[in-house]
Amino acid sequence: MNAPPPLLSGICQIALASADPQTLVAFYRDTLGLPVLFEASGMTFFQSGATRLMIGPAQPGQTVGGDAVVYFEPHDWSAAETKLEAAGVAFLHPAQPLQKAPGRELMLRPFRDPEGHYLALMGWRAAA
Repeated sequence: MNAPPPLLSGICQIALASADPQTLVAFYRDTLGLPVLFEASGMTFFQSGATRLMIGPAQPGQTVGGDAVVYFEPHDWSAAETKLEAAGVAFLHPAQPLQKAPGRELMLRPFRDPEGHYLALMGWRAAA
């Protein structure tokens, strides 16, 4: 018997509330290098793989930062770490191995954006 298709096909967009959208947009665009898709109604939309990331002003009573973790998968682990550190990103601790496989390891390295949203690099790199 075949299983029915999944109800949901994936995450199409993640929204981050911001107290200072212009500053936060600059971080994601200039420091993380995410391409801007478009801006509308005070919100900026980025492309990150198959998922859009939206940054917009916080609504009354909405908490900014610390409500979720956004994981970014680098194309080249070492290059991403080096470039982000040179751009002033303060990683919270050294990269941690999550899983090991022959010749490679799945790594995690968390950091925060300027408003305190939790972010992390997560991806495979050659085993040390």
